[in-house]
Parts: sequence; structure tokens; C-alpha cells
Amino acid sequence: MIKTLKVRLYPSEKQKFLLEKHFGSCRFVWNHFLGVRTRYYAEHKNDKKKGLTVFDTMKMLTVLKKEITWLNEINSQSLQHSLVRLDKAFKSFFKHNTDYPTFKSKKDNKYFIIPSGFKTIENKLIIPKFMEGIEYHDKTAIPEKIKQIVVTRDVQRYYASIQYELNEDLPTGKGTIGIDMGLMAFLTTSDGLQVEPLNALGKVENKLKKEQRRLSRRKKGSENRKKQIIKVQKIYQKIRDTRTDFNHKVSTAIAKHYGTVVMEDLNIQGMQQNHNLSKSITDQGWYQFKTMLQYKLKWREADLIETGRFDPSSKTCSKCGNIKHDLKLSNRTYNCYKCGLIMNRDLNAAINIRNIGMIKVGKGIPELTPVESATAAELSKGGLRVATL
Repeated sequence: MIKTLKVRLYPSEKQKFLLEKHFGSCRFVWNHFLGVRTRYYAEHKNDKKKGLTVFDTMKMLTVLKKEITWLNEINSQSLQHSLVRLDKAFKSFFKHNTDYPTFKSKKDNKYFIIPSGFKTIENKLIIPKFMEGIEYHDKTAIPEKIKQIVVTRDVQRYYASIQYELNEDLPTGKGTIGIDMGLMAFLTTSDGLQVEPLNALGKVENKLKKEQRRLSRRKKGSENRKKQIIKVQKIYQKIRDTRTDFNHKVSTAIAKHYGTVVMEDLNIQGMQQNHNLSKSITDQGWYQFKTMLQYKLKWREADLIETGRFDPSSKTCSKCGNIKHDLKLSNRTYNCYKCGLIMNRDLNAAINIRNIGMIKVGKGIPELTPVESATAAELSKGGLRVATL
């Protein structure tokens, strides 16, 4: 099992300068050899050897470092890894999985990869070209079996994402639930648990607008504009950090306590076409939550089942199966005129999602179980607002 531990780095001013050199040099190598490979193909497309391999570019990099001496200040393995990633991008393009590789700009995400040659001593991370060690602060001990490290910069913060191998088997949860994602409630489970939305953007939207107005008044290229850009970036950074923390807490609690989870295959891009709801939908972070839940369930050998986008989970009565075609978005209670069921709309949908998913995989409809109290307790302990329906 491959896991990632992300720790914040606290480099000195000298180390910050060298880190920025690594970011820029890895970007330079990518751009340079993207141009080299593109030109080579254009000149040799009718020859037997139409393109360059990653090994060809590595040999050319050795020659390039003799011409451009400042590349020798950078960890050679990180530069080579840029060529490996470029080669993967070309292979993915030729398999028709992605678009043609593009040149990177200074505005792109800043990162470089260290595939080997690292260790930790006390609270310092030792990597090539930083043999004095970069200080880091984290309560979790860095594991021994490290596979690679990715160093990134987010606004004015530096991080190391440490990928390591874990041989420990995590316990698989029990029980089956369906999850209905929404705006009034972030999610509702089929056993009656409801988590209120975080609305990370909504909480700081007024402050963000104020700082963006100030930014628009700053003269382009001025020092004041650069300072104001950082202020705006820090607000977005806080939104990302808050949303990521929220999604980690919710996805971890569910993955721990359930062995089978059923969700809708949401068409998020299509839903965002509704201009009245697009901002609220984006603010929820559903895609990030689903991605986290997916890999955390995989760690525990648990199942994630997806139902179809057009299955009538909201309009179907979870008791008798009658479809209520006139159900409106404003109706928060599902009232079945056929069997008399009166239930919270989202809870009814979550039960239907669970039932549809279980029938889809041929497991049949399980009995309804009471809310997993351990899940509710863990979420409440994490400072999240939880209700039991």
C-alpha cells in the first residue's frame, strides 16, 4: 500500500533561493526538451526513427549541462525525472488519452520530484543539494520506506509530499450505506446521518471580493500589486486548506466504519451550468471528497459502488417504489401519496441510492440499520456539524 505524508517545510532564505532554482530549472528542462522532441519529429517523421526516447534526452541533458553551467547547481535526479514525466506525457498523447504536451509557465504549479537520496535526521529532511537539511514541523514521524518525495510551493509555503510503502493491513468496516450529496446538507447517508456543508468560500466571500477590488486598482507591474496578489492568493489558499481538511475528516470517518459505500455518478460539470447554483456546487468540493473516499476504501479493501446519473433516486419512494414525477427541488420532505411515506427528501434518496447500487452488483437489498454512532462521534469530534435523522 502506497501512502503519502505531506509535511510543511521551513527553509532558510538561502534554501528558499535554491528551491526556487530547482522549480525553475525543472521547468526549463521540460520546456527545452519538449521543443527538441517536437522539432525532431517534424524533421524525421518520414524516417524509421521518428522520435526521441527518454534515454536519448538524458544523454542530451548531460551535454546541455556542460553548456548551461547553472543546471549543475540542481539535483540531477530531479532534472532527469522531468524528462521521465515528459516521456510519459508523450506516451499518453500517442495512446489518445491526453492532449499534446504543452510548455510550462512560471504561473504553473511549482514542484520538483526527488526519486532517491533522501533521509531524515531529527526534524530535518535531508535531500540532494540540501545536505544541511530543511527543517520541517509535523507530529507524525516520517516513515523509513520512502519511495519518492515531491517538493511543492503553495503561495509562500513550501511542502514535501513523502510517498512511502505501508505493509500494515487496515481493518475493513462493516455495513452498507448509500450517500446522497447535496447543497442543503453536504451528504446524507441511508442510515440517517447528515453532515452539514462547510461552505468554505461563502464564509470569506465578502473579504475576497474586497481584496480583489483593491487588486484591480493596483498598477500592473508595481510592488503594491505584487503584494496584493499574495493577499488574494492567501485567501484562496485558506479556502483550499479548509475544504481539504473537511473532506479528509468526512471521508476517513466513512471509510473506517463501512465496508460498502454506494454513491451517485454525479455530472458535476453539467450541474455547474445552472448559474444560480454553480458557485454553491463548486464550493462543496464533491469531486475531491469522492477521490479521497475512493482511495481510502481501497486501502481497506472496501467497495465503492456508483449508480447511474439518470437513476430516479430522488423521485422514487424508498418504501413502495412509486415515482413522484411532480417532485420539485424546493420540496424538502418526500410525501408519497401511494403508500403514505413521509421522509426527509435526502434520506429517501440515500436509501434509494443504496438499494440501486446493491441490486446493480447483484447483492440484493440489505436491511436498514441504525446510524453508525462511531461515525457520528468521530465527525463531531472533528468539529463538524452532524445531525441524525
